[in-house]
Amino acid sequence: MKDFSSLINELNTLPKGYISKKIIHGDEYFYLQYLENGKIHSKYLNKDRVIEVKKQLERRREIEKYLANLGKPIANIDKNSKDLTGFIMMEDEKVASFDKGNLTWMDEDKVPLVIKRTNRMEPFLKIRSIDTSRTNSRILKRVLRIRKVEDERLALYAHAVTLTDNYWFKPKGSRLKYKDVCFDNDIYSQVALKGEILYYPRQSKLTPELTLTGSFEKCWKKEGDKWVMYKSGSKREIFSEVLASRLAESMNIPTAKYEIDGDYIKTENFANKENFEPIVSIAGSDDSYDNVFDSLKMYGEEILRQYLLLMWFDAIINNIDRHNENLGLMRDRKTGKVISLAPNFDNNLSLIARNDILNQNGSKDGLIKLFVNFIRKNKAAHKLMKSIQFPELNENIIDKCLEGLEIDFDLKTLKQFILNRYKYLENIICNL
Repeated sequence: MKDFSSLINELNTLPKGYISKKIIHGDEYFYLQYLENGKIHSKYLNKDRVIEVKKQLERRREIEKYLANLGKPIANIDKNSKDLTGFIMMEDEKVASFDKGNLTWMDEDKVPLVIKRTNRMEPFLKIRSIDTSRTNSRILKRVLRIRKVEDERLALYAHAVTLTDNYWFKPKGSRLKYKDVCFDNDIYSQVALKGEILYYPRQSKLTPELTLTGSFEKCWKKEGDKWVMYKSGSKREIFSEVLASRLAESMNIPTAKYEIDGDYIKTENFANKENFEPIVSIAGSDDSYDNVFDSLKMYGEEILRQYLLLMWFDAIINNIDRHNENLGLMRDRKTGKVISLAPNFDNNLSLIARNDILNQNGSKDGLIKLFVNFIRKNKAAHKLMKSIQFPELNENIIDKCLEGLEIDFDLKTLKQFILNRYKYLENIICNL
């Protein structure tokens, strides 16, 4: 079978209904009959088209049968789910248990970090539930027939499963296994990304869209055996996201790789083999440099260096939208060990996304001032900063990153903007 979108497109080209035959004065006449808007319609068929239309109707039934069996039913929010009595699972291993939302036990090495910090289930659900401020998320709720439920509990309809880790919620008494709750289709991707209802199954199906967070319209699409995230944005936002990704890659800063696909950008799931946990899990909503830096201290100097390097890169590209949900840690999917800082991602509000006039004076820039003041005042950060070998950036590197990218903006001014910030920070750090 083709991918879901292709099947839907094919389905929309196929006739529906059935073929009836009438004998009038000894002659055979064939009609395509179908129901539309509550009325039965009849369309005459030439004899030479009957065989062709029969094949098309058989193909329609084949596709409809396949689609009806595609996907697993959406989670049933039963009593145990509602009162949060059950277990947080790491695949098929219990790592925490709750009785009516109250923590009764946890494996401190493997439990989600937000539960370890708060001892509560609600924050765990909240940071993995779709953002209902997105217009298309509200359309998705209607398509899935989800009505009265608190926004932070929407993840329960997907068993709190995400594509970026292997944790989920298993109600007490449930016999479900991890394989039973894993996502296997992208049938609601167009609803989540574009608000387009291409297919409305009789039974609501399990979807990764319910646990895809963030404020921009986006979706997960399955391409072969890989999950790819598509995100909407203005031309400048898309340009800035892709350029920031290329710059980071050219400077050997671990990063999600973004590509332009029509009116959207796309990136493969970087957390398909390790668990991603946002920094909000350990630091709460306070995204100040000092708070995040202090929260990361328990994971060692190497992760602190990775954090400082990423904040330095943010300052260069003027990424004003770094917060505790688009910054994170990577953990081993079996042991729970923290491995590294998560790759750089979500830079669509950097560079020229919001700026028509670029401030070429680094000393006057607010984000650079915040970062430099943090480095100067935080002794541990100051010391570590001096030990980091910062990557090279020059005009040739930027030119290579710009290849194939088109935008209605003065690229010479943009290049100078990036280089001025880089050189200013280089000078400041050398003289700390």
